[in-house]
Amino acid sequence: MMRRDYLGRAALAASAMFLPGIGSVVILLIMATAYSDDVQAAIGLGSSTAAIVTVVASGFVVTTIRARTAGRSLQGELTGAVGAAMLLLLASIAIALLSPVLSRSDAGGFFAAYWIATIPATVLTPIGFVFNGAFQALHRDGTNLITAVTGTLVKAAVAVVVVVLGVSPLAAVAAVGATTSIASILGAVVRGFQLARADMISWPMFAAATREALAHPVAVVRSLGERAAASVDGLVFLVTFTTAILVATAHSPADGAVVALSVAVMRSVIVPLKQFGVVGARFVIAERGRERADAMRLSTVQANCFVLLAAIAVALTISRLALPVFDQLGWLVVAMMAVQLLIEPWAGVLYSYRKIALSTAAGLPALVIAYGAVAGPGLALLAVTRSGSAEAIWAVLLATRVIFAILLAWTPRISMPAGPDWRRGVIRRRRDAT
Repeated sequence: MMRRDYLGRAALAASAMFLPGIGSVVILLIMATAYSDDVQAAIGLGSSTAAIVTVVASGFVVTTIRARTAGRSLQGELTGAVGAAMLLLLASIAIALLSPVLSRSDAGGFFAAYWIATIPATVLTPIGFVFNGAFQALHRDGTNLITAVTGTLVKAAVAVVVVVLGVSPLAAVAAVGATTSIASILGAVVRGFQLARADMISWPMFAAATREALAHPVAVVRSLGERAAASVDGLVFLVTFTTAILVATAHSPADGAVVALSVAVMRSVIVPLKQFGVVGARFVIAERGRERADAMRLSTVQANCFVLLAAIAVALTISRLALPVFDQLGWLVVAMMAVQLLIEPWAGVLYSYRKIALSTAAGLPALVIAYGAVAGPGLALLAVTRSGSAEAIWAVLLATRVIFAILLAWTPRISMPAGPDWRRGVIRRRRDAT
């Protein structure tokens, strides 16, 4: 049964997570109309580095939703976010100091200027994801989307103004970076006030979280393991996709271009799709115990996602026929991409669903085995044998995803401690069984 309420909320949540990445691409394209390759490389490198921070910190969305679902205060999440922010501040300063030294071109200096200007935005990333998760727990996904749209539009507008005015390259990268930070600060302040009015957080709570993080930094850093487990899949995908592009490019520039395009298309679908699993788990938990026939179930989530992904697979096929930019994608590659889309309800969607419904590490064994034992060795073999054609690369990626989906079905049988929440869940299920 199609659940439009679920699909609508999931689409809002996915869009809020997807827009910042698209905004970075738009800004880069705008700057490319007037500035040199060094400026473009600096902004592109800065955006890619920020994307890594985003992927790593996104686990706070999952743990915040889990905390609110269990009825817990957000003080623990805020403490962890402040601790992560302190680590990011130290790392950001180190990156800013080292970048001009490591690069002998002008791009190193431009990157340093851009990165320094974006440090406040980088530091606020974990706190922003706590707020994102809190609004999701309140079923206010539209608020997250409005924040993302506003920030993207403001940054794009500033990039256009910079190009029109023809400011110097150094001032241009600094202006774009500073706008990113200002948008993040204002977004955090506005959403903080909104959550305070909803009695989700308070300024004394935030102050207490800050004091706790400063007083016990080692303990706070150790507590970040659960958040890291919730976001490790994104980091694994990022590394795998990047490696696939490098292996294909080493085989031939044409294969590299094909894999880069196909990976960009799949990433634009699969990464936001994780939110459909997260939102689906929220719906299932909220409707648990209902006797109605239309009560949300995991099977309902997967069936709705399958219909959506089947439509996307059809659209991909039509695009291959109608759009010249997709002519470089061979039909075998398109077919493998379509198959991967169709198995995602039992792969990426199920993985993100279990992070909310069971524990942040519920699907981690399947992820480690599939990508560690199949994707890694497979891509390495193609690189060593210089057989990294686009078709061979995609065969490895698809085989990895199929095995990942199969292993996910066995995840509850794979013993892997995942913290107190996981152990309590196992003990509770064993008691229920007896």
